[in-house]
Amino acid sequence: MSSKSFWSDLAAQWPIAALAPMDGYCDSPYRRVMKRVAPDIITFAEFYSADGLVHSKTLADTVLPHEADEKPVIFQIFGKDPDMFAKAAVMIERSGAAWVDINMGCPAKKVVKSGHGSSLMINRDTAFRIVEEMSKAVSIPVSVKTRLGWENPELLKDFCLWLQNAGANLITVHARTYKQAFTGKADWSALFDLKRHLSIPVIGNGDVLDYDDGVKRIQESTWLGSGDTVLDGFMIGRSTFGNPWSFLPWHVRPTLREILAIMRLHGDLLWERKWRKWMLEARKHLVQYLHGFPGVKIYRQALVTVETPEMIHTVLDMIAHEHQLILDTIPDDGSSSSQMEAWRSCDIACD
Repeated sequence: MSSKSFWSDLAAQWPIAALAPMDGYCDSPYRRVMKRVAPDIITFAEFYSADGLVHSKTLADTVLPHEADEKPVIFQIFGKDPDMFAKAAVMIERSGAAWVDINMGCPAKKVVKSGHGSSLMINRDTAFRIVEEMSKAVSIPVSVKTRLGWENPELLKDFCLWLQNAGANLITVHARTYKQAFTGKADWSALFDLKRHLSIPVIGNGDVLDYDDGVKRIQESTWLGSGDTVLDGFMIGRSTFGNPWSFLPWHVRPTLREILAIMRLHGDLLWERKWRKWMLEARKHLVQYLHGFPGVKIYRQALVTVETPEMIHTVLDMIAHEHQLILDTIPDDGSSSSQMEAWRSCDIACD
């Protein structure tokens, strides 16, 4: 899709539900698993260095290829050089991606210290030049993901209006400031005034547990007790760990049989895509599907030592055999609130 009206057309189908870009998670296998369960969502890739993509053919050839079953996919890039952003955007467009996103919100200290991510909120001339140069370089839409502000949301509206004027086709706001990073609770209240002043779609991000929670959060009345402003969509980040079903409405929860099938698929896709590197990735991802499951400690110990796809299949077959009487029941995985507290403590950049 090359039309710059793409976001607006998508927003007309309300709501936009998107997988947030998370470093170390949102690779091609992860995106494909999410789309297998929830085919209507939009998936963001992990964020990549614009300079890295331009200067490293190995990196570009490794991360930019993507499969038909994960489209439309968006690639997010970070950096501070407008020329590098423009060149990287051209590469992303040639890869067949639907659009390209600019990271202006990552609060990681090493990212900000380098003049990237959240630092662009206080280096506005550079931020606007990046959007302008990218918009001129590609025909696919250009979007921006940022935060409420550096310390408070006082300048959010002006900043985003300038981004819109520079050529941004959509803006996503993580409802915390840079200073908050991932501490405290996300406060979406400022996003509704922003929406009233922009003509482009606005997506909210921060603490979304699942689809139904996202639909609730993007309505002004949820936060202010009144008002009819509604955002165009939401992102779900850390609550997708081991839970692609978080994108389904009506709080749909999977049976054990469905969980094991997706775990098998995830492991196979990692092997298919990453081969030698798949082992550590598989261990990290697969253990999260069994959160709160009876006997999970034993199964986790088995999963974190797997070295081949066959070993994964053996562990999953063992679980199925030992729990065959409840394969088609929904496991009790504990309260979502306790899960959210655990996810908030994760050092994951940057949903």
